[in-house]
Amino acid sequence: MLPPFLRFAGPRRQDYLPGLLDHYRPVARGMALLHEALKHAVNKRPEKGFRVLIGEIDILEAEADKVKRRIRNHLPAGFLMVVDKTLFLNYTGRQDNILDAVQEAVTWLALAPFEVPPALAEAMTTSVAEAAETVTRLHKALAEGIELILHAKGDRGATKKHIQDVRGQHLKVVKAKRGLIAAAYASGMEFGRVYQVIRFVEYVYRASHNAEGCADILRAMLAR
Repeated sequence: MLPPFLRFAGPRRQDYLPGLLDHYRPVARGMALLHEALKHAVNKRPEKGFRVLIGEIDILEAEADKVKRRIRNHLPAGFLMVVDKTLFLNYTGRQDNILDAVQEAVTWLALAPFEVPPALAEAMTTSVAEAAETVTRLHKALAEGIELILHAKGDRGATKKHIQDVRGQHLKVVKAKRGLIAAAYASGMEFGRVYQVIRFVEYVYRASHNAEGCADILRAMLAR
């Protein structure tokens, strides 16, 4: 529940929290496009389509940065904020890092022709889908967390469960990463291709890891 002097401070005193949802949207869209980019790479689809996807992800990254700057540049004084200012800034950085990881993953896809065995390509596609699910689950935790913080609406226990769901989903990505690295080394591919796969998988993992980090920070905000 907000202190009385904050309830009458006007809606713009609190718009930095809903701004996190504005920032989330291009991040989530970028994660979805990574799945499309991988399908283009492993299925040898037209190069032009792949380049268009890379361009769209770059546009989304610029859009997310613009939103991040807007909400950071219009924060009220720390003592007027309903969440700890350091936690808030850390959250925006972590959420932004999801899209940065997506950009890096796509860069490794584009570095050289992506020739991998079908079984490995399928495992990589599953890994990306699992990481995308981590990001998807973050949305519900964030939206409900904001409602709790600003309006004391919703079920705190249910919101904490959504945060736990993000963590649980990330564990699937961790296991997938380990299996993929082992499979890449055992595939018989030349080392350059093995390294390309490993780096791609590492950045997919980082996207999911940063979503989990967002969930951890969100829980700290709720505990304040």
